[in-house]
Amino acid sequence: MEKRKTALLLTLALALMLCAVPALAENEAAAETPPVQADAPEDVPAPAAETEPVGTLPPAEEETPETAPVPEEETPETAPVPEEETPPTVYTGTDIWGSPMDDELAFTGDTDFRSLRFEDLRDRVLEGSLTALMLEESIASIDSINFNTMYTDLANQLSGIEQTQSMYASIPVTTVFEGMMQGYVISSLQGSYSSLSGTLTQLATGDLQKDYASAKRQLNNARDLLVQGAETLYIAILDLQQTRETLQRNAKALDRSVQEMELRYQLGQVSALSLEQVKNGRATLESSLGTVDLNLRRCKLQLQAMVGSSLSGSLVLAALPEVSGALIDSMDYKTDLQAAKDKSYDLFAAWKKLDEASDTYDDARASYARDSYSLRSARHTYESAKYEYQYTVQNFEMAFRNACDSVRDYEHILSASETALSCQESSYAAMEMKYRQGSISQNALLEAEDDLAEAKDAVASAKRNLFTAYRSYYWAVNYGVMNSNG
Repeated sequence: MEKRKTALLLTLALALMLCAVPALAENEAAAETPPVQADAPEDVPAPAAETEPVGTLPPAEEETPETAPVPEEETPETAPVPEEETPPTVYTGTDIWGSPMDDELAFTGDTDFRSLRFEDLRDRVLEGSLTALMLEESIASIDSINFNTMYTDLANQLSGIEQTQSMYASIPVTTVFEGMMQGYVISSLQGSYSSLSGTLTQLATGDLQKDYASAKRQLNNARDLLVQGAETLYIAILDLQQTRETLQRNAKALDRSVQEMELRYQLGQVSALSLEQVKNGRATLESSLGTVDLNLRRCKLQLQAMVGSSLSGSLVLAALPEVSGALIDSMDYKTDLQAAKDKSYDLFAAWKKLDEASDTYDDARASYARDSYSLRSARHTYESAKYEYQYTVQNFEMAFRNACDSVRDYEHILSASETALSCQESSYAAMEMKYRQGSISQNALLEAEDDLAEAKDAVASAKRNLFTAYRSYYWAVNYGVMNSNG
């Protein structure tokens, strides 16, 4: 028991000694203070030298080394004031994300860019898209075919097969196995001969050339559809950007509503439930804004892939060109419809199917009896292809008519939106005057500003819709590409 008490007393003594170390250090530091203040006479007040703004320098012998580090600790080099005063990154409306990471992206080559104009979109897609490059190579492979050389090569191959068949037929057979092998080789050569002979016949009649021309037209149509899809994605990104700006504006309006409801709740004018409902609306709007940001980034990544750019998600799109009234007035429905039909691959494919069904039906009538199954099947196939072609033409004409009417309709909508914007600008100017006179509150002025912004958004949407409608008309007339929904 005595040993435990002794150990406890030693532990307490050691703890007291450890606690006393900082106190001793403080006492030593106090003992090492400059002797100027400690030995100053009573008739000289020490604070006078500290509060006097202008005075003579102290004697050199009084500048002890202990006092030198004091001003060095307060030098501006060690103070983090400039870092705290750095202005934060603010969304300006030009960069979509407002993130400093976008500004740090380095341009490493022609395929690494962040700005894109609609006028350059087609060239960017055809030069940078891997799908477009693949289609271009396929088209080039068809263009490189020399059908005259192909005909000569096939004729030579047929002659070689005939000679080989004759050679194998002249070899004497001594066993059954040799006879089987000879028959197999001759049969294989005959199959190759029949295949090449059919191809040679197609070349002679021009059917093979038509097939290659049809394949090339299909590849060109696929390339046009790719470019049109990129244009649609471009316009969709602009729509998402405007939606994002509208949600941000609505979020600010909801913030004002929350502040007003909190004040009214403190005054007892509204219930806690009403205040909570307004706050929940703000949270829902924030969630919608996050969804729009995610979709916006996805669309930008997809567009960057289509133009062959680096997949950074940072892409600034220029505004769409405006459609002039003269361009709309130059539209001629009948002439443009015929041009669209001549260039449409869908109509061409339907007609090609009908033509093949007609040839099959003619062959069946020449080869089979009138009541045979093959003839009836060929006739029904031909009738089905004929109705399919008529339906394709009807659908194309309807879609073209809708595209033409949409251009006129959106032109009227744009005119009405611009008139409404002019009226809203006048109304906002009047509200601003009232606010300066003190007749209305700041919230009322901000609401009028939101109404003006909505009117501007309506004009911007009408311009995009007009451009989209005219672009559909343009694609139909110049490339024969027409959406079935118009």
